[in-house]
Amino acid sequence: MTTNQVPDVIGQLRRTVDTCPTDYLLWTKLLDQVLIADQEDQIRATFDKYLGIFKFDAKQWANYINFELNKGDLKRVELLFARCLPVTADVELCRTYVLYVRRVNDVITGGEKARATVVLAFDFAVNSVGIDLDSYDLWRDYIDFLKSWTPAINYELQLKNTAIRKVYRRCLVIPNTKLETLWADYRKWENETTPPNAASKLIADLSATYMEVRPWTTEWHNATEGLLRRKLTPHSPTSDPNNIVARQTALWFRWVDLEMANKLALPPAALRQRVEYTYRRATAVLPFVPELWFRQSLYLASADDEGLRTACIAHLADGFVLNPASYLVAFRLSELYEKEQMYTEARQVYDSAIAELVCEHAQTQARIDVLKTKAQALVPGLRAEKTEKTEKPEKSADSEDDDDDDEVPEIKYAYTEAQAAELGAENRKLTDSAAAVTLLYVKLMAFCKRSQGIKEVRAVFKQRKNFKHMEYQFYVENALHEYYSDNKKTADKVFDLAMKTYGKDGGFLYAYLDYLIILNSVADLNVVFELAVTALLKEITADKETLEIATNDVFKHQTSLERLDRSRFFLRKMVQRYINFAASHLDLDTVLSLSKRYIQYFPDTDELSLFKDRYTMGDFDAITRFDMNGAGTSEEPPKLRKTEPKKEPTKESRSLLPARPDGLPLPPTPSVVAGNQQHGFVGKEIYNLLHALPNAGCFGPKSEHLFDSAKLVELFADVVLPGEQA
Repeated sequence: MTTNQVPDVIGQLRRTVDTCPTDYLLWTKLLDQVLIADQEDQIRATFDKYLGIFKFDAKQWANYINFELNKGDLKRVELLFARCLPVTADVELCRTYVLYVRRVNDVITGGEKARATVVLAFDFAVNSVGIDLDSYDLWRDYIDFLKSWTPAINYELQLKNTAIRKVYRRCLVIPNTKLETLWADYRKWENETTPPNAASKLIADLSATYMEVRPWTTEWHNATEGLLRRKLTPHSPTSDPNNIVARQTALWFRWVDLEMANKLALPPAALRQRVEYTYRRATAVLPFVPELWFRQSLYLASADDEGLRTACIAHLADGFVLNPASYLVAFRLSELYEKEQMYTEARQVYDSAIAELVCEHAQTQARIDVLKTKAQALVPGLRAEKTEKTEKPEKSADSEDDDDDDEVPEIKYAYTEAQAAELGAENRKLTDSAAAVTLLYVKLMAFCKRSQGIKEVRAVFKQRKNFKHMEYQFYVENALHEYYSDNKKTADKVFDLAMKTYGKDGGFLYAYLDYLIILNSVADLNVVFELAVTALLKEITADKETLEIATNDVFKHQTSLERLDRSRFFLRKMVQRYINFAASHLDLDTVLSLSKRYIQYFPDTDELSLFKDRYTMGDFDAITRFDMNGAGTSEEPPKLRKTEPKKEPTKESRSLLPARPDGLPLPPTPSVVAGNQQHGFVGKEIYNLLHALPNAGCFGPKSEHLFDSAKLVELFADVVLPGEQA
């Protein structure tokens, strides 16, 4: 790469990480490039910005420190150590720190003072990470340093041996992946430096504790299966194609469970230290797994210690920086702030999460627009027609004689199957993104209601204009806040306002109906019910007509099908809800009238099922259980229910079955038939296949339809079924 190319690459990477500040792989590339460019100010600025986000990345802290060491700027090195050591828990970084201390405190020229300084550095390091199972090299460095001391007098030799023995006794009672190697080294050293009888006694005294620790290490190996990764994994549970994150998360939780089982019989303080350390390592290695941050916060907050609770909030706030779109981390952090009455900070969490998700929504919409632009295909002559229409002078806004012929034709799209699938996936992301933003606004209102009252809820409601794709739940929740604050008139106005936007949305209409049932406002209930039914039936009819028209727009076909299913679902749910309400609180004529309409809307309805639904009590269905010998729900908890073993057909019962040709399977059992009845006696696989196939309008003569039906008939005729001869 030429010198001129490097700045261009760096500039591109900088712009990219500005839009994706938590993209670890992009940051790694950027850091590599700035190190190649070797411009000190640029390198420092990049490292500082990166480590402000990934403050637990010991590897990059070490790279930054080594850069300053190579420049010979020891003051900066010490400042970096002061920044990184309190927030990281990494053996190699601590070894780097000790090496630096040894470098600036030469024991040959500095004598006893330098040696004491190095010992303090080693003590700090082993106190910080000595409990790490991979800390063997650090303990080995400590012991070798002490062994390198050449005493001048006998007294110093005794001090040296005492110091070495003390370190051995510290590390041999802590689980370590190379514990047996340390034990062998200790026995050899003790036997070489101590008289035989005394050595045997000292070894025997330590042996009992060592034998208790060794099985724990074996159990740890079994729990983690030798597969635990100790380096940062730059993936989240939702971007984990090879299931690496899920597997590693499970292994870390096994480690935590093993620590909390306390098979080492540690005192509470030592046990808590080990569990906290394990969580710190887990979140450093898997920083994009919200569940780890959440469970760590639960553990830290469980301590009856104000200092730990403060540390818990600070650590979870660091996790939120790495996971700005995590609902789990955001909600947990806001609750912790709220509990401490830090309402401003709690509000900032919501605002930050909303901003992040709104940005994601905009990015998804941009991708959809690009896909549509690529797939756009105007029908012949339409582009010229569209141009002519747009060139005509615009009519005034008050003109009432708008002619349909003057409208600009709708742009038509033609998608390949792959494009339709991609567009469908992006649209689902867009829908989920809008729902996510709505959820955060809904929970923000709930937080404001708890902490500041209805006035602040109204302030949040005014912010709805900041996001044009808000879903109906936002209005419903706001109306309920008003209602439960004794502001029924305001609640009614909110529902009326929402009706203008979501008057065709089955979800909103059902929520509105439910609200009116709560109010027991029968007159308004009837009006809204009729409006809702009319709107949904109109939507259902329109979607049916769309599906019956032959089209090569696979995406439009799928969208109409999904919308049709949703409208039917809410229409069914709405009428059932009204029937049940009428059965309990109105009159029988209303119930029968609604039931008749229900059957009219859904002709395949079993009238018996519709009838008995009115005569259930919660989950208890007496008609099914006692009159139809069915499996009416039991009052027992699910885990206590006893399931009757399935009875195989007896020899006598088999003889009553009609004879069947050899090689054909037995008829399905009644339970299988019952399961298939929901799909009209068609198996689940066949039903799903039929559900996914295009509608009948897509099949016909090749010149007029998307699929050539003649070719399909030939294809099916040539299929060789199992058991047939070709």
